[in-house]
Amino acid sequence: MSLPDSDPLSYQHLGFDDVRQWLSDEAAGPGVRQQFESLQPGNSLEDIRDQYQRIAEVETLMEFSSSFHIRRYEDLYEVLRLLALKDSTLYPENLTALLNILEQSRTLQKTYEQSLPEDEAVWSEYFAKITPLQNMEKDIQRVIGPDGEVLDGASSTLSSLRRKLRKSGGAVRSRMSELVSKYGESGYLNESQAGIKGGRLVLPVLSSYKHQVKGVIQDMSNTGTTTFIEPFEIIELNNQIKTIEIEEQQEVQRILRELTAHLHDHYAAINTNYEILQVLDYHLALAKFGKTFACTIPSLSEDGEFKLKVARNPRLALQRKVVPLDLSMEAHVKTLIITGPNAGGKTVALKTIGLLALMANAGVPVPAAEGSIIPFVDTIFTDIGDQQSLVDDLSTFSAHLSTIISILDQTTSRSLVLLDELGTGTDPAEGAALARAILEALGDKGVKCVATTHLGDLKVFAHEADNVMNGAMEFDQAGLKPTYRFQAGVPGSSYGFEISKRLGLPEKILAVARGYIGWARDSMEKLLRSLESERVTLSDLKSDNASLQRDLKMKQKRMDSALESVQKAERKADRQAAKQAGQIITDARQTVEKVIRQIRESQAGKDHIKEVRGTLDKVEAKLEQVIEATEEPLKLEKLAESDIVEGMSVTVLSLDQTGIVLETPVKGKTLVEVDGKRLRVPVKWLGRGPDKKTDDFKSTTVVNVSDSKGSTYNLDLRGFRAEAAIEELGRFIDQAVLSNLSLMQIVHGKGTGVIKKVVHEVLDKHPAVKSKRLGGLDEGGAGVTYVELK
Repeated sequence: MSLPDSDPLSYQHLGFDDVRQWLSDEAAGPGVRQQFESLQPGNSLEDIRDQYQRIAEVETLMEFSSSFHIRRYEDLYEVLRLLALKDSTLYPENLTALLNILEQSRTLQKTYEQSLPEDEAVWSEYFAKITPLQNMEKDIQRVIGPDGEVLDGASSTLSSLRRKLRKSGGAVRSRMSELVSKYGESGYLNESQAGIKGGRLVLPVLSSYKHQVKGVIQDMSNTGTTTFIEPFEIIELNNQIKTIEIEEQQEVQRILRELTAHLHDHYAAINTNYEILQVLDYHLALAKFGKTFACTIPSLSEDGEFKLKVARNPRLALQRKVVPLDLSMEAHVKTLIITGPNAGGKTVALKTIGLLALMANAGVPVPAAEGSIIPFVDTIFTDIGDQQSLVDDLSTFSAHLSTIISILDQTTSRSLVLLDELGTGTDPAEGAALARAILEALGDKGVKCVATTHLGDLKVFAHEADNVMNGAMEFDQAGLKPTYRFQAGVPGSSYGFEISKRLGLPEKILAVARGYIGWARDSMEKLLRSLESERVTLSDLKSDNASLQRDLKMKQKRMDSALESVQKAERKADRQAAKQAGQIITDARQTVEKVIRQIRESQAGKDHIKEVRGTLDKVEAKLEQVIEATEEPLKLEKLAESDIVEGMSVTVLSLDQTGIVLETPVKGKTLVEVDGKRLRVPVKWLGRGPDKKTDDFKSTTVVNVSDSKGSTYNLDLRGFRAEAAIEELGRFIDQAVLSNLSLMQIVHGKGTGVIKKVVHEVLDKHPAVKSKRLGGLDEGGAGVTYVELK
């Protein structure tokens, strides 16, 4: 999938060019950087989902090991092309680049094998293709030094030749020093040291004495006063050095050719290792980008459903704190019309929608919370910004209309269209009529469309038409400023007069303007503002009601617990007393259920909510009396350590549940299977139970239980040392399992990361833990870990 070739500015308008550049900066190799610079959305839903799965696993690998990363490496296309040819020769810089690839692919494979089981990992087939070539690494390191030089020890012949070169070079310098001293004392030299001309050592002889020095004239100064002479005896020594240097170069070429031949035999493996490294580099860059911008992996929908949760535009997030976008378009809703004040965030919302859709369809993690859903589309079309052109003699209206005509010709039922300020640039009535017709045409084709506008007629259209919804950017009427929060299902006022007043337009002019606007238009704007005010009030009441319903549900659970106690009392104690208590509980439950229905069926006011809370408090007090009157202590025969044998049926007194002993007690504790879980419990917790066979139980989880009480949903480990944190976390998980909790929140803070690391190590190894994740930006971020239990 790609944006149309006729719309080259769309990536720039939406900010996708920036995303591509950020991804390119994260890549380690030039080939992968080029891939990101030309990144396009994909055309296969399955491929995108597979890529997201690979990214998720890479994120896990990065978290598991800080060494799971890729260093910078060079493009090996030309090097591998040469290596594929027989009898070719690679140079030291080529071999150094190859060594880097071989080392990194081997190290990454080793890290991977230590982190995840092969049969459960999507990267298994990739890492299985990597061939460690450690012998080849050693051969290259034996020949090539860290600075890219061929080492003396590459061969005994090379070592001998270089010793001769050093010796001959020393002899030349020593003899030349003697000649400088000799001729200098005679006054033949213009300078007190030898020079170099044309790569040869020469004496700077005064031209008037040039016949006094036997040798070959190599050069003369510009003034002619100095003649540069290479003495005959030095020529002979230099010729010897030149011969040795030629032999040295021949030996170096032989060594490189021989090493290249060995590498040629492993060409296929080296090429595969390089390809796998580039694939890893690509996904690591995506994962690092996701970590930088606090991204998550969205779901891709095929039916057009669109849901953004706490979405942020990454371009703005780098510059300032942004108000997140929460938006939901069900599959049947084809068109969303966003209205609201100028500078209220309509265009930013539109660009955020478009950018995140592009990112998701390119397989890039998006800056939004877990649970976001983005449609899989074939093309994204945009008409954003003023496209007026003086060169092409196009007005604002003509430019917009030309773009829209092109869009209408190219869209399909799987396209996404984003239109900014639809219907502007012409007469408002005509603009609204055209805009409505365009939106209807797109809707008839099944196109998903989001448009921003100030036109009131389109607000009415969205309210009346099927598969079209209104949306507004919220405005603070008290402070006369936008809040940048999106509100679904309601149209928004433009607040032109209010904004003008805040900016300082004289009240006299505003009063005249209000007289010109017309009664109908003024009434509609007032209605919109009134609706907005009522929406805020209802939102507050809804929040209060939600809180009240949570309290009601908690109290209802307590009643269920009390009823269970009554039922036990009925079996074990006075049946008549239990029946009376049971009637009290039944009456209380009916009262609460009636209150819940009232709350759900009406928007309760604050006074009514207060009255309901008072009723609930009375019911709860009566329940406490019932519980105290009906509960009886357990009267079971406790067991001594010597009484307990493997396979016997016992009752775990603290849980009031029956289990089977799985092993003989050791140091006052034994392993008991209760309700599919294996618990290591103190012997003093056990009483004699009914006879049952071990085969009736199937174990799924092993936990350790201590005498500690009071574990809650939230555990705060800030300020703990590592060992104490591990111990406290173990107790916390055990109590959570016993309490049948499914979710836990562990606060470890950010700090140095030590406590976070040990927490994650414990969670990764604990058999009762199903999954874990770090908190989002609005959940405590990297300082909090959320845990789901099996």
